[in-house]
Amino acid sequence: MGRLLKAVSAGIFVAACGGVRDAFTPHVETVARAAGYELTVEQLGQLFSTARSLPLRPDVVERSAHLWVDYVLFADRVLAGDSMLDSVRVVAARWPDVQSALIERLHANLVAARGVLDSAQLDSVYRAGEYRLIRHILLRADPSLSPAAREGKRRQAEALRARLAAGGSWAQANALSEDSLARARGGEIGVIARGETVEPFENVAFALEPGEISQVTETPYGFHVLTRPPLEEVRSSYRAAVERRLSARADSVYLAQLVERRKLAVRSSAPSALREAVREPLLSRESKTVLAEYAGGKFTVGDFMRWLDVLPPQLEDQIGGASDQQLVSLVRSLAQNELLVSEAEAAGASLTDGEMAELKAGLAAEIAQVRSALKLDTIPEGVSGDREARKRLVEEKVMQYFDVFANDLPQLVPVPRFLADRLREEQKWRVFPAGVRRAYERATQLRASLDSAAGRTPAIVPPGAGIR
Repeated sequence: MGRLLKAVSAGIFVAACGGVRDAFTPHVETVARAAGYELTVEQLGQLFSTARSLPLRPDVVERSAHLWVDYVLFADRVLAGDSMLDSVRVVAARWPDVQSALIERLHANLVAARGVLDSAQLDSVYRAGEYRLIRHILLRADPSLSPAAREGKRRQAEALRARLAAGGSWAQANALSEDSLARARGGEIGVIARGETVEPFENVAFALEPGEISQVTETPYGFHVLTRPPLEEVRSSYRAAVERRLSARADSVYLAQLVERRKLAVRSSAPSALREAVREPLLSRESKTVLAEYAGGKFTVGDFMRWLDVLPPQLEDQIGGASDQQLVSLVRSLAQNELLVSEAEAAGASLTDGEMAELKAGLAAEIAQVRSALKLDTIPEGVSGDREARKRLVEEKVMQYFDVFANDLPQLVPVPRFLADRLREEQKWRVFPAGVRRAYERATQLRASLDSAAGRTPAIVPPGAGIR
């Protein structure tokens, strides 16, 4: 699908979660646990002590622990014979695409219900003049032109206008236009409404009668000769443009009414919550802090962090410097998207079999890439039903792959981000901050010892380096 959204941030990893008992246990020798597997301080410390491609920083150690959780949960499912391609997981792993498809279906139904303009309605819109299809010929006159050169351009435009007024060919005059885009369309600039062009141009355009040729009009772009073609000359293109504009207006009205009906409200605390969230992305991904609420639902910090994976990557860096008003608008826009999905589902919108098959195929291809990276293309006989054998093989394959990417970061193939989220929802897992700190300290000790023994100067970690 051309509309498919791609997750753009493979380096954002989920924050720790776990039971009450774990919350009160130090776990100083355990970095992470997931589905019965354990990553120890010594394992991660040893990895970082010799991994010259991984900068030794606490945040990189923490991200590596979360990455380990993703791979362990993924590998365990693979070796259990689970394709991870059931419809629930496909929808969860491809939720941006699913939402896009549902909203498109809702919009298509709304447009179909509105109908199209009949000839009488189109005639009425044209006569009313709110939307005008304008053609023009432009002779550019840059402000840097000398007065004499500028006057020469004006006289040239006046001559063109005189020939047209005397019945001359518009096509011949248009061939001299210096607006290349409009010239290729016979001089058409499209359908305009008031407030969309510079004032001198607008004043003339909205004073023209059908078929009338304007006087030479000067704007900051140069000298124009305008005309408003009779409807019969442009009925098809005028209809299409007007219907697009009327549809956009109807969309705005629909959305405003939906927001009012569902009582969407962004909390005043939303801007500060967003700024805090991007400072602590790992913790914030599981946050239930409410940013906006509406009848039947709410939009949380955790929801926002999921969106960060599919929005332009520079957005995360821009949030800290954005105004409160900009952040409120951002939250409102994303919450409105949730409302539209809710409306689509309530109206019975769903994916077609073809759409589901396409999403499934895309996820299958990504799963195959991760399986290949972990060297799990084939499953040894008997492993799927033998928990202990499966456990040993998962631990072996994941740590072998850690050794690979720790020494060659470009080879990192992440578990599809939203599939990883889904697998975390299905299994118990936890990353222990105390264990992360101990792993960092242990790696620092080991690396210092190795550097000292080899007579090396400790490496300087460049700012911003790490797993992405």
